[in-house]
Amino acid sequence: MRKAFILLALFISLTAYSQSDIVGIWNTEKENSIVEIYEDNGELFGKIISSDRAEVVGKINLRNLQNKGDHWEGELFVFKRRSWYDVSIYEENDTLYLVISVGFFEKEVQWPRG
Repeated sequence: MRKAFILLALFISLTAYSQSDIVGIWNTEKENSIVEIYEDNGELFGKIISSDRAEVVGKINLRNLQNKGDHWEGELFVFKRRSWYDVSIYEENDTLYLVISVGFFEKEVQWPRG
């Protein structure tokens, strides 16, 4: 019984840790924009908290983020195109790597921790 409890506690702590990899403040390095990735009711979202473009501040730009083990998948809103695009995100050395998919094309951008 004790071993089962320890395994359950370990599993919960690892799950909680993996949830927090990408939670935090990130610098998009475009238009001096800063994005906060946060958890709300068990789901992760990204919101622009600072930008040279005042009209985008406070807007959600990441949604439906789901943990896929070694990366996250969800959607990224591109304000210039006014569209949601599929995005795959992984974190390495305090940098987020976002791979944005548009049809057959992919683009990778980097956001350092802000």
